[in-house]
Amino acid sequence: MNPSRSLLLVSLWCLVGSLDGVFGQSVENARLLPMGGMRGTEVSIELPGKYEKWPVGFWAEPAQIQWVATEVPGKITAKIPMDAELGVHHLRIHSPESVSPLMRFVVGETPEVTEVEPNDGFEKPQVVAALPMCINGVLQKSGDVDHYQLRLMAGEVLRATLDASRVLGSPMDGCLELVDHRGNVLAQNLDALGLDPRLEFQARVEGVYSLRVYAFPEAPDSTIGYAGGDKYQYRLRCSVGSANDSSAGPNSTDDLAAGFSQGAHWIGEPSGREMPSSLANPAGQTVAAYGIFETSRDEDVLLWQTSEPGFWKVTAKALTLGSPVDPVIEILDAEGKSLAKQGESGEIIDPSLSGQMKQPGVYRIAVRDLHGGFGPEHRYRLEIVQEYPVVRGTVGNDLLVGKPDKPIEIEVTLERIHGCDAEATVRLVGLPANYVCEPVVSKMKEESEKKVTLKVVAGQAGEQGVWSGPVGIEIQTTGRNLPEKVIAAGTKQSWLWLRIAP
Repeated sequence: MNPSRSLLLVSLWCLVGSLDGVFGQSVENARLLPMGGMRGTEVSIELPGKYEKWPVGFWAEPAQIQWVATEVPGKITAKIPMDAELGVHHLRIHSPESVSPLMRFVVGETPEVTEVEPNDGFEKPQVVAALPMCINGVLQKSGDVDHYQLRLMAGEVLRATLDASRVLGSPMDGCLELVDHRGNVLAQNLDALGLDPRLEFQARVEGVYSLRVYAFPEAPDSTIGYAGGDKYQYRLRCSVGSANDSSAGPNSTDDLAAGFSQGAHWIGEPSGREMPSSLANPAGQTVAAYGIFETSRDEDVLLWQTSEPGFWKVTAKALTLGSPVDPVIEILDAEGKSLAKQGESGEIIDPSLSGQMKQPGVYRIAVRDLHGGFGPEHRYRLEIVQEYPVVRGTVGNDLLVGKPDKPIEIEVTLERIHGCDAEATVRLVGLPANYVCEPVVSKMKEESEKKVTLKVVAGQAGEQGVWSGPVGIEIQTTGRNLPEKVIAAGTKQSWLWLRIAP
């Protein structure tokens, strides 16, 4: 190679390295480690990378956790109150220069630890001293395999669940294996919960065992071997009990069960087509019921009575809340005639039915597992919501970006629910005083029927400036009291962020 060219390449490499040191890590690439914590604890969190711009600010929903930037760049803490909601909390980290994606932080009720490398081989695993335990880990690179050693007594049942794709949005198809001290595979699972695995194993003899975690890409490609990377984050929840444990009952304090039971009516037995359970149906509210399938081919049935015409949407939740159930829901009339059924294809997550109970009368709502599964883990939640003819909307991205000297155009795609033909006003909320955005009216049989464009412009001359903050888009349908919140296509959440910068 030409010596001059070599010197030039070295100089460019040094320049890139020095620039990286100047600009440092951007919060646009931030990720949390660990990705969750236990109620009533203070969690120390590392933001991988080097942060030259510090401290940072926080936005969270729900606003229950106290987030603090320490004096050390890249180190933050989360103070989790004892009454914090269990499950996923959303967080954004922001600075004057940038803002992070909408990140997920999970609050649970069991102790937590963070993965410690190296733990790639079953002969040198990370030791888990006590159970239950939740382990926060990352498959950092291609080929990475993590091992966690634990001791089981004879007769004990190990239950292990990997939360990655479903809970954290990690782009991985994870796998769990349990191996003995010789490396023999005793149990394996790949896709019990969508792309997330769960396994259950009863130990015949007391001994030391290891849980092995590895993954393939979420979207299959030509890669041969295990996948990994910065975004391959997971939470491994482990517990032990007896074979007869049933943690899904009405008195359960398990943080997974809480997702099913929150504000819901427990469906006990008997509950069948001949003797259904009854639920009250207060107008305008979400009514929920939850239960487990206790026997093979078990089916639970709810009696539902409407007193006035309306629209009711029935949704069965299982996989998204951590259950292996593939729900099938069916609505029947008072005589037992089937009006509609959803979920038999096995391809629909959280199947729902809408519009079958429009007229006053008595109905039955039946739910079962497509595969006839049963046992403590086979839980479900039914939600019944009264709907109205309204206009709803979606934007392509939850991060909206523009420049102060040009109009910022935000395209909102509209959907008219239950044949709504009323006018609807779409408006942006949360802007600072020096920027304005005029509301837009959507009308039937016009270009605005299915799509509108909001335009953010500077106010009076000279008032333009850099701004970054949370915003929302609301749709007020004529005749309705409350507005609908526009959601982002990627996150399915209504929490948007607008950044205006040169």
